Amino acid sequence: MVQQEFVFDDADHHVEQKESFVWNSRTREFLGRDGASWAKISFFYAIFYTCLASFFVGMLAVFVSFMPRDVPTYFGETSTMSQRGLNPGLGFRPMVDVEDHLIHYDPVAIDNPVDGYLRYVRNLKNFLNAKYDSVEGETVNCKTNKTNEGDKSCSFDYKTIFKNTPCTEENSFGYQSNRPCVLVKLNKIISWQPAGNVVGIKCDGETSVDRDNLRQVIYHSEESLNSNVQGQLLGKYFPYYNQKGYRAPFVWVQFDIAPNTLVNIECRGIADNIDTSDRLNRRGMTKFSLFVGKSLSK
Repeated sequence: MVQQEFVFDDADHHVEQKESFVWNSRTREFLGRDGASWAKISFFYAIFYTCLASFFVGMLAVFVSFMPRDVPTYFGETSTMSQRGLNPGLGFRPMVDVEDHLIHYDPVAIDNPVDGYLRYVRNLKNFLNAKYDSVEGETVNCKTNKTNEGDKSCSFDYKTIFKNTPCTEENSFGYQSNRPCVLVKLNKIISWQPAGNVVGIKCDGETSVDRDNLRQVIYHSEESLNSNVQGQLLGKYFPYYNQKGYRAPFVWVQFDIAPNTLVNIECRGIADNIDTSDRLNRRGMTKFSLFVGKSLSK
């Protein structure tokens, strides 16, 4: 048997091969290609990706041309929301943290980062300034409570409607006392309108213990201020079709809270076509908690 001798290349030879692959001075090639080869492949890929990008932009333009600008392609009964019935939910403010539904403050503390009430006043003020700024000519003054079928929405001037209530910026929305005001509104659903031409808003303690600690609830809404029965959202603000300048109506709910007691609040929308039986998914309702650290007796 003939013994075979293995010869190992030294390290310098491998380095020379790598350097030669990157740049071969003899053949004037870079990474195995000369200038003409690089020019051809660059030209090919430039044309290829230009055509690919043009095809993508063209298809995108075709899809966009069929999509409406102001409303979704499918809404109302044609949307997937209608599988369980169009059912608007409720929202509330102030909400400093979207993952925290607790409103906790001390009416004596002003700007304390832990329990000062000023952060809730700022949150409400910022929300109202951002969502309810008035623009001339975008809305109309609706004299009657009829369903609005026009191109313009009915104006909702909250400053005028609630000027004679405790729920104003001048009164710190009630957070200087143990009677805070919470803004409750209906979430917008395109084409939905309430049966009966009005939506009632009713808030109460979530459990019997919460109801015992909730001493009083006062509702301030358009055409019904200082009501102890329920608030109301008038039908003239419906249906919503993303009208320019649309301002969703809301109700101020003022609570009289027992001091140093956590109270869980549940607010419901009331109309024949609002289902509030699904408490697990909170359809047609919203929930938050109130805790007033100290009370200023009145």
